[in-house]
Amino acid sequence: MRHRYQRMLQGAIALAAFLVFWQIASITGIFGHMKPEYSQLLLPTPKSVVTAIFEMARTGYLWDHLSVSIARVVVGFLISAIIGVPLGIAMALSPLLNNMMEPFVRIFSPIPGVAWVPLAILWFGLGDQAAIFIIAIGSIFPILLGTIQGVRSVDRRLIEAAKIMGATQRKIVLRVLLPSLIPYLITAFRIGFGFAWRVVIAAEMVGVPKGVGYMLTIGRSTGHTEVTIVTMLLLGALMYAVEEFVFHPLCADGEAYASI
Repeated sequence: MRHRYQRMLQGAIALAAFLVFWQIASITGIFGHMKPEYSQLLLPTPKSVVTAIFEMARTGYLWDHLSVSIARVVVGFLISAIIGVPLGIAMALSPLLNNMMEPFVRIFSPIPGVAWVPLAILWFGLGDQAAIFIIAIGSIFPILLGTIQGVRSVDRRLIEAAKIMGATQRKIVLRVLLPSLIPYLITAFRIGFGFAWRVVIAAEMVGVPKGVGYMLTIGRSTGHTEVTIVTMLLLGALMYAVEEFVFHPLCADGEAYASI
């Protein structure tokens, strides 16, 4: 508990120093090499950004776009998890399936999700389906590869002992593999979720209407720099909240469970 409070205090001090630097940079025009009277056009003050946050929240503009992006990320991420985890387990257990699927994984996994945007728009049009497809294909490979690594890291003596005791393949998966997989799955989900957010922002900036990425584009094109900064801060706050309140507790529980 003391360590946690110390970490929070140190983080608050660093954040305060950052806000002071931000205020100075905004007033003096350090960025953009502009005159001080025009500098806030490129870098609004923290007060202007906070005012913009409250105004966007009051009018519903912020929640409208944020809810769209969250819904897309959740659906696309769930699809990638539903496909990636069973496929990863099957590939780790079946040499035949692994040999058949490995070329596709090696070819498609290095391709960034944003590269699929033109095809997704052609196939699904401008809307949620294109965004969900891009998210799913962008986040499935970290989940798939993490699952494969987790299964292959399981102590083979546990599997052999279960077979000797007469356990079926289904029971081995449910009682031996899945409990041992939990730490690996949590790590894979963290990486996959981060990829999902990056991909949806890129997709919404390039061509998919509405959403947080669309807000970034509108802020840039209309010269409202404070909207762009609000969107960036919002993304950071969302990822921090997910890490702190979802994945961090899951990591602790997963490690404790796996050690039993």
